[in-house]
Amino acid sequence: MLALNRAMAVISFKLDGTILDANENFLKTVGYTLEQVRGRHHSMFVTKEDAASAEYKAFWERLRQGEYDARQFQRVAADGSEFWIEASYNPVFDRSGKPVKVIKFATVITDQKNREADMAGQAAAIRKAMAVIEFTLDGHILDANENFLAVTGYSLGEIKGKHHSMFCDAGYRSSPEYRAFWEKLGRGEYDSGQYQRFGKGGREVWIQASYNPIMDAKGRPLKVVKYATDITEQKAARQLAKAVGEAQAVIGRAKDKDLTTRIDMAGKEGEVAILCGGINELIETMAQVIGAVGAISGKVAAAADKMASESVELAERAEAQASSLQETAATTEELAASIKTSAGNSRQAAALGDEAKTVASRGGAIVTDAVAAMGRIEQASASIADIISMIDEISFQTNLLALNAAVEAARAGDAGRGFAVVASEVRALAGRSSESANGIKSLIANSSEQVRSGVQLVKDAGRTLDEIVDAANRVAGTIAEISSAATEQANGVEEMAKTVAHMDEITQRNSLMADASSKLSRDLQGETQALAALVGAFRLGGSDQPARLAADLRSVLPAMRAAAAPAKPVPLPRVRVAGGRGDDGWAEF
Repeated sequence: MLALNRAMAVISFKLDGTILDANENFLKTVGYTLEQVRGRHHSMFVTKEDAASAEYKAFWERLRQGEYDARQFQRVAADGSEFWIEASYNPVFDRSGKPVKVIKFATVITDQKNREADMAGQAAAIRKAMAVIEFTLDGHILDANENFLAVTGYSLGEIKGKHHSMFCDAGYRSSPEYRAFWEKLGRGEYDSGQYQRFGKGGREVWIQASYNPIMDAKGRPLKVVKYATDITEQKAARQLAKAVGEAQAVIGRAKDKDLTTRIDMAGKEGEVAILCGGINELIETMAQVIGAVGAISGKVAAAADKMASESVELAERAEAQASSLQETAATTEELAASIKTSAGNSRQAAALGDEAKTVASRGGAIVTDAVAAMGRIEQASASIADIISMIDEISFQTNLLALNAAVEAARAGDAGRGFAVVASEVRALAGRSSESANGIKSLIANSSEQVRSGVQLVKDAGRTLDEIVDAANRVAGTIAEISSAATEQANGVEEMAKTVAHMDEITQRNSLMADASSKLSRDLQGETQALAALVGAFRLGGSDQPARLAADLRSVLPAMRAAAAPAKPVPLPRVRVAGGRGDDGWAEF
């Protein structure tokens, strides 16, 4: 008891709580003297609220029953200040085992309690502000606060008893680095830093954390407590800020026409990596496009030069063609007039051919009649020798024959004039027949020979006239065909003259368009030179030009050529031209 009195605060009570005695340690703690406390109730050391509480009454009831109670208590000193004690209330029994009083042994722990309260407050503040999780030394989860569960998206039941590796990606959890991490913590070594973790559903989380080994009374590692702060947004913001700075630098160089730099993708993750990769792809695409445009602008410039040269040549040819067509138009008009005159002459020739055909037909009929008459004369001459004796009758008949010959001569026109002379001579002969019978005989003999010759000549003349009639018929037919062909030619040449005039008008328009095309080509040259100068100002870093982009950009060239090309010539009509002998043909002008 002496030892206890020296080390501890001791006070004794009746079973109802009345103070019997107190040692110096106790009196110093409460600030009273023994006279001030003896005979008073224990409730003087508690607040009025505690003294009036049911728990306080039950506390003394248990002590009266002989029950032991030991714990930390808050008490009130004489000056009203509060203090904490670690105390045990010990019922004292008589020989029969009946409680007779209560002795309390106490140690003042106010400073310790305050330190504990401070530490508890700090721990509570930490747990309130931070994500806290506890692990065994091998990494299995013991407990986690609401903050940690909110960060990861799990409930406590989903993670308790599982290993810390559930928050890591597969590659890291199987790495030697991860095994070394837990071996370090198992040895009681502290670790802190920024860590990438994965919550429920694979959601990426970044934390600023410290892994704190907790030691037992002998300084041996007992467990690991991790205090963490969710820095996912800050990490993303820092990465974004860094990426924005790098992007600004790259874009600034691009604005200065330097397309050789790219954003370094090392350490870029998530949306920041997507953003930076997109900017790099944009710069790369710009470099490819500028390079392709530069290559194509050179081709366009060469094409524009060629187009300008060809446009000038086209304009010169168009002017020459226009001049030639003007001459052709004038010649065609003269030809049309000449063919019209020829057509008129052909029609007159056809009329004359018809008239000659008629005359030849009449001549053929006369010759036919003459042949018949000569046949009859031949027969008469053969009979003259038999009727010389009947000179009078012959004279009469000769006169009659002369009369008939005169009639036939009149019918024969100019061809019958010779027969009229013969008839006159016959009449004279008939008058002198009686005086010249002997002469008649010789004359008849001579006349018969001449008549036979004349008959033969008349027959030959008849055959010749038949041939003339046939030829006249053929000539008339040919002249009619020529007249028809000449009429068709006149119509065709007239149509051709109209076509040539239309061609002349089109050629004049083509000449104007060729001039405009030449001017447009020169303008195109200037634009392509400006484009080449603009593209040439970019630095591309020697990147290759993809064939796909070049093919796409080359599609611009036909449009530019189409814009600078002269108008397409109008197709010329095809006209029908009749041949000189009625053969039809087609010609294209």
